[in-house]
Amino acid sequence: MQVTKEGIERIKSANDLAAVVAERGVELKKKGKQLVAPCPFHDEKSASFNVSSAKWLYHCFGCGASGDVIGFVTKHDKVSFGRALETLAHRAGLDLEHL
Repeated sequence: MQVTKEGIERIKSANDLAAVVAERGVELKKKGKQLVAPCPFHDEKSASFNVSSAKWLYHCFGCGASGDVIGFVTKHDKVSFGRALETLAHRAGLDLEHL
């Protein structure tokens, strides 16, 4: 199945990154304009994992993991890009066949 660039952007905009991160058990806390938490991708006690809802991006200053909501689902759930698109389209109530 091939999804257009516009379809990918629609999936990204329909899924709030902070909500997707929180649904996977990462407890985000507000710090200024950012949301922070211990990184779900490596063992740490400090909060080096940052989510910018305004930019729709995440970044960990500890391990360097970064990306958008699709990249987060791919890395966190250990799935392919296509499977992450399916998961996020389903979450947002979008029909992947028509994107």
